[in-house]
Amino acid sequence: MQDNARKITYGAMMIALFAVLLAVSLYTPLIGNITMFFIPLPIILYRLKYDRASSLLMAAAGIMLSMLIGGILLLPFAFIHGIIGFVVGETVRMGKTKFYIFMATGLTLLLTTIVMYVGAVLLFGFNMIDELLTIMEDSQEQVKSMMARYGSLPDNYDEVISSTFLAYQNTIPSIFMMSVFMLAFIILTLNLGVAKRLKFEVPKFPPFREMKLPVITVILYGAILLISLLMEMQPGTNLYLITGNATVILRFLFLLQGISFIHYYMNEMKSPKVVTVIATIFALLLTPVTTLIGILDTGANIRAWVKKDKSK
Repeated sequence: MQDNARKITYGAMMIALFAVLLAVSLYTPLIGNITMFFIPLPIILYRLKYDRASSLLMAAAGIMLSMLIGGILLLPFAFIHGIIGFVVGETVRMGKTKFYIFMATGLTLLLTTIVMYVGAVLLFGFNMIDELLTIMEDSQEQVKSMMARYGSLPDNYDEVISSTFLAYQNTIPSIFMMSVFMLAFIILTLNLGVAKRLKFEVPKFPPFREMKLPVITVILYGAILLISLLMEMQPGTNLYLITGNATVILRFLFLLQGISFIHYYMNEMKSPKVVTVIATIFALLLTPVTTLIGILDTGANIRAWVKKDKSK
C-alpha cells in the first residue's frame, strides 16, 4: 500500500508539473521559450520510475488537466508533448540506444504534428503554411514599395521573388522534416540531461566527431544530380518536388558530416576546444565548402588519410 501511495503521489506531482509547464510555455512570452522544451519531462521521469500502464494513465490525466486549465487551445500541444514524453521514457526503459530513441522521438513528433496540422485544416479551416506564405508575401510587398519609393528597385525584382517563393514552396516538406528532427534532438538532449542529473540511467550519443554517413548517400545524391541534368523537370511536378526536397535534406546531412570531419581533425590534432568552436563557425559561414568536405568524407573516407599522415 505504501508503494501504491507513493506511485499515486508522485503521479499527481508529475501531472501538475506537466500542466504548469504547458501553461507557462504558451502564456508566458520569455520564460515559455525555455520551458517549452521541458514539457515532456514529467512523463519521462514517471515512466523511468514506474510501469507502462501507470505511465499511460498519468499521461492521459496530464492531457485532460491541461485542457481543463487552458481549454481546447492547450489540447494539441498537450497531446504532442504527452506522446513524446511517453515514447522517450518507454524507449529508455527498453534499453535502446540514444540514436534509436532520437529517431523514435523525431518520428513521433513528425506524425503527431502532421495529425494536428490536418485536424486544424479540416476542423477549423486554418492552414498554417498558407498563413505563413501570406505573411511573407505581405512583407515582400512592403519591401518592394519601400525600394520603389527610394528608386532602388531592380528591374528583375518580381522574377527573382517569384522564383524564390516557388523554391520555398516546393521545399517546405524537407524544411519541415529537418526542423522537426532538430527540435526532437533538442528536446531529447535537454530532458535526458535532466534525467541524468536526477540519477536516472540514460544512454549517451557517441561523440559528434564519430558521425559517418553511409556511402549510399553519396550515390543517391549523385543520381539526383544526374537526373536533374539529364531530365527537364517542370516546377510543381512530382519528380521536381522529390528531387528538390531530397537535395535539401542530403545537403544538410553532408553539411553535418563536414562539420563532424572538422571536429574529428581538430581532435586528432589535439587542438584546444576554442579552436574547434572557431573552426565550426567558419564551417557554417562557408557552407558550400563544408558540404563538399562532407561529401568527400562520406565517399572517399578522408579520415583514413588524416590518421595515416598522423602515424608517419
